[in-house]
Amino acid sequence: MNIVQSPPKYFHTFDIIRGIAAVVVILNHWEFFYFEKSTWVKEGIDKTTLPFYTYLSAIYNHGVIAVDLFFLLSGFIFFWLYAERIAKGKMNFGKFMVFRISRLYPIHLVTLLSVAVLQWLMIKNTGHYFIVLFNDSYHFILNLLFMQSWGIEKGASFNGPSWSASVEAFLYLLFFFICYVRMQHNKWLLLLLMPVGIFIQYYYSLIGKGMYSFFLGALVYYIYTWMLKENRNKKYLSSLIVFTILLWGILFAEYYFGYLRDIFMKQYLHLFPHKTPASAEIALGLVKNFIFRTLVSPCTILALALWETNKGGISKKWAAVGNCSYAMYMVHFSLQIAFVLIANTFHIDNHVFRSPITVLVFFLILVPLSLILYYYFEFPAQEKIRQKFFRTSSRDVNVAQVEVKT
Repeated sequence: MNIVQSPPKYFHTFDIIRGIAAVVVILNHWEFFYFEKSTWVKEGIDKTTLPFYTYLSAIYNHGVIAVDLFFLLSGFIFFWLYAERIAKGKMNFGKFMVFRISRLYPIHLVTLLSVAVLQWLMIKNTGHYFIVLFNDSYHFILNLLFMQSWGIEKGASFNGPSWSASVEAFLYLLFFFICYVRMQHNKWLLLLLMPVGIFIQYYYSLIGKGMYSFFLGALVYYIYTWMLKENRNKKYLSSLIVFTILLWGILFAEYYFGYLRDIFMKQYLHLFPHKTPASAEIALGLVKNFIFRTLVSPCTILALALWETNKGGISKKWAAVGNCSYAMYMVHFSLQIAFVLIANTFHIDNHVFRSPITVLVFFLILVPLSLILYYYFEFPAQEKIRQKFFRTSSRDVNVAQVEVKT
């Protein structure tokens, strides 16, 4: 008789993915140092001059899609940890939001205040802000309420990268409602919310970007549980791993050698003769983005979840990677402004940011700082907030330990 396996208590491989994704996004933002007067302009710099470009060009050119991994992981883990508890009335709205806000808000508030001060110093010392322009009272209030990326903003404000945390906050409300009305198992609804997300992202706000990947993550979770229930996880694991590795290989081969680019361009212009080569390039980029978000990322997460379920987990030491990833992501923009201010104060040429040594120094400061913030501020603040509102049960403690840190 086959014994149906259960999910592990913690997916340590997800910590590794979160850490890698955070580093990818941070490296992708290194170009912020290159813009004249720190004003972002699309295609405004020569990216080939970025540090380690030969090895990191894929990250510099496409690293922003790593944010989709955060949303995908959120969808997977939220439907795993919270969906049934909310649907069965075992977790009310207040407790759910306390758990989530206590996880995200302490670092968000600290980085919001630090960026506000640093941007004030930027405008005072250089006459311009660093990259993000909307640093007024209206957008400060939006940031305080976690609403800075809900479509009512004029643009990026204060701690620019925190837009994804703002979208997460919106998704919490939508997720809770879906579970509260007991529609969390309605696969057609979850599937429908994905194209709705594309529509919202294209016409309205970045909320749509989060919606697409979040509910795709939910579907990945249900595929995972189905495979466990049907005892098919071991049967398909090897094939899935091979397929996922093949996808990654195709992805990088296409990026570095472009063997599919010419075929796509030729067929696209043949089908749409009124289109220009520039529009064909844009279409190719959209197709690559879609394939990564819809196929490569989900297969990667599913393969890791099944592998860890079958292998019994990996070392807990990787938890530190996940623990500090949120702080790294949220703090790095403040540190970038601080670097610019220091360079300005000591009249250091901006070419210093083209040096690989500067990149290494940046991360040698960022990683320890993020770990310190997590263990000595973020986690203690989270615990105090939760204790203030309610006593946590053993189940709640377990939930707290395995929440996604986006």
